[in-house]
Amino acid sequence: MARTFPRAMTLAFSLACAIGIGAAQSAEYTMKFGVLTFNDTQHFFGNAVKEAVEKATNGRVEVKVFPRGQLGSPSAHVQGLQLGTIEAFMAPIDFFAGVDPRAGVFSTPFLFKDRVQTGKVVHDPAIYTEALDLMESKGIVAGMIVGLADGKYIARQPLKRLADFNGKKLRVNATDAERERMKRLGATAIPMGLAEMVTSLQSGVIDGTMSGISIHVNFNLQNISKELLVTNDTMLVTYAGISKKWLDGMPPELRKTVLDTIRGMKAKAVELAADEDKTLSQKWRDRGGTFFTWPKEDMDEFRKRVGSVGEDITAKNPAVNAYYKKVKAVSDKYPASTN
Repeated sequence: MARTFPRAMTLAFSLACAIGIGAAQSAEYTMKFGVLTFNDTQHFFGNAVKEAVEKATNGRVEVKVFPRGQLGSPSAHVQGLQLGTIEAFMAPIDFFAGVDPRAGVFSTPFLFKDRVQTGKVVHDPAIYTEALDLMESKGIVAGMIVGLADGKYIARQPLKRLADFNGKKLRVNATDAERERMKRLGATAIPMGLAEMVTSLQSGVIDGTMSGISIHVNFNLQNISKELLVTNDTMLVTYAGISKKWLDGMPPELRKTVLDTIRGMKAKAVELAADEDKTLSQKWRDRGGTFFTWPKEDMDEFRKRVGSVGEDITAKNPAVNAYYKKVKAVSDKYPASTN
């Protein structure tokens, strides 16, 4: 018995290794799917893509999801898509403005009315089809675009009135629209990644940030302030980019299967965004957090100051201006949501 047991263990180990090697060899292609966040719509969508794509391709494509920016900075992810070293990246479309400035249009103040209405606008055929092809000539093919969340403001000293923006340093994603918005509010825009944000808030390097609810909850920003300002001025639209170089290296039928599978998950993306809004808003309240709005006079003045940002900052680029006007025209057709 003493000799049999080690031999049995050796055989079991060898069999396990053989099975593992066989499983690894069965995948012809690997998709590294990067996100900067965790436990949010983008992360969960990546997990859903893994399940759907691996099933649809019968295991020929293996998907590995890397949350928390494990594959690098936003710019490193975008460059990786273009070079083919990162196969997929999902983030607010703002991060792709360096590839095509039209991507920055979506963060324009008051372009949309609320999160649900944003989803309807970006999935309108007049916008959706063009958005999917927006950056293909630059090496990035869209897998998905979806209205993610409304940006809520948090600050070490809550922004109880519009005047409280004066002199503040607010973290932004570095789009022209965000910089101009802060300028008109009397604040300074500080481009900064998520990794630096929490320590910068704690140390006072920045005074606050405008982010989706997943950032406030998953980065425990209730430790900075328990009050979130709700203005519905800027919506976060997320975009799943796929490396064209990687896709072009596949047989045509497999490439089509991968794209059709991901683009066919529109309903799943919308469902995840709605669940995030409901679940994480409640989690914020459970931690003692609250939401507040400004009085009407402040909101009217806020809209007056930043309402023309989109037209003004795109005026210098005819193509971007035309795209802004197109998105705005579609947005104007959809009323605010009652949900």
